[in-house]
Amino acid sequence: MITNEFWLDRWKTGRIGFHMEGVNPKLVEFWPTLPKSSHVLVPLCGKSNDMIWLAEQGYQVTGVELSSLAVVQFLGDNDFSYDTHQEGELKIHTVHDLPLRIVEGDYFQFNESHFDACYDRAAMVAMPDSKRAEYVRHTLDRLSPSAWVLLISLYYDGENQGPPFSVEEHSITSMWGEKIHKIVAENLAPTHPQYKERGHSVFEESVWRIQP
Repeated sequence: MITNEFWLDRWKTGRIGFHMEGVNPKLVEFWPTLPKSSHVLVPLCGKSNDMIWLAEQGYQVTGVELSSLAVVQFLGDNDFSYDTHQEGELKIHTVHDLPLRIVEGDYFQFNESHFDACYDRAAMVAMPDSKRAEYVRHTLDRLSPSAWVLLISLYYDGENQGPPFSVEEHSITSMWGEKIHKIVAENLAPTHPQYKERGHSVFEESVWRIQP
């Protein structure tokens, strides 16, 4: 059962293989050019440096993360000075020198809206099937009607199931709607031995985009 406690324990015990050092090349390659100061939502952000890249492009970035340990590591590793205030069950950490803030708490309690864009590298695939549609609905409710979305998904074979979870293509289009389109896909299994060792002959990473 994938619960909040499951993820908190993963951070506590350092089992964070989902964390990517550096900036995701697919973000740099496929992120759209948006007006400066566009508001960008990064759900289940962890301590991803992708948020720093987005903020450095001039966007107003809001990451949402459950684990206080992830938040502390992100702010500390980057030597950020910041202010913190409480809003209900959520803690808001606002960085001083970048247009960036981290909302600490349960993503499903985060109810701000009218974001201009959303970047999801590892959030949807972290959701078990029973919560995935709710996650997508909650995310779409946070966005303006004309918002962009950049989504990275995984599809793989074999008996070893996530997280990260395998999500079929028809599932993505049914949850995110007809505006979402796959723009590139790559089978990582032939070139990354760790996937073959786990019994996968297919481990496809796909990039999807909603473009208004």
